[in-house]
Amino acid sequence: MDRLISAILNLTREGRREFKPERIDLRELIEGIVKTVAHQAAEANAAVQIGALPNIVSDRLALEQIFSNLIDNALKYLKDGVPGEIVIEGRTKLGFAIFEVTDNGRGIDPKDHQRIFDLFRRAGTQDKPGQGIGLAHVRALVRRLGGTMSVASELHNGSTFTITLPIKWSGKNREKAS
Repeated sequence: MDRLISAILNLTREGRREFKPERIDLRELIEGIVKTVAHQAAEANAAVQIGALPNIVSDRLALEQIFSNLIDNALKYLKDGVPGEIVIEGRTKLGFAIFEVTDNGRGIDPKDHQRIFDLFRRAGTQDKPGQGIGLAHVRALVRRLGGTMSVASELHNGSTFTITLPIKWSGKNREKAS
């Protein structure tokens, strides 16, 4: 219960934090995250590959939280006995950066694709610790940065999380603009 309350408090504090746009070297940011989880990846027999990544103007802490959560989940939900493969890559299109975090893990049943983004909701076998806050928080951060997030996955066939963000975020998000 203490962990859940603490997670909720952190979530509400984060919702009030003022985001600051700055130029971000995404490769450097993601390499830092990968170094942080290197021991976890080695224990899980997983390799994390970083492909091409565009630099963007956005909020550094929000991006660290978004990619940390997605990489951590990819490592957490690997298939037993199968070497993990996680790929992070990005491209630009029409003023947006499109990032994909792909894994060869357990996958997510299509009926649960929307549910995994709901607060306190989880999908699949509940054999890993978690409160069902991570992906809800990630999607909220992506939206505050003026972006969108989706998942493509099949049970037992891995997952791809796609995040689309403005290349040059001004500090304004869609909710405030409308």
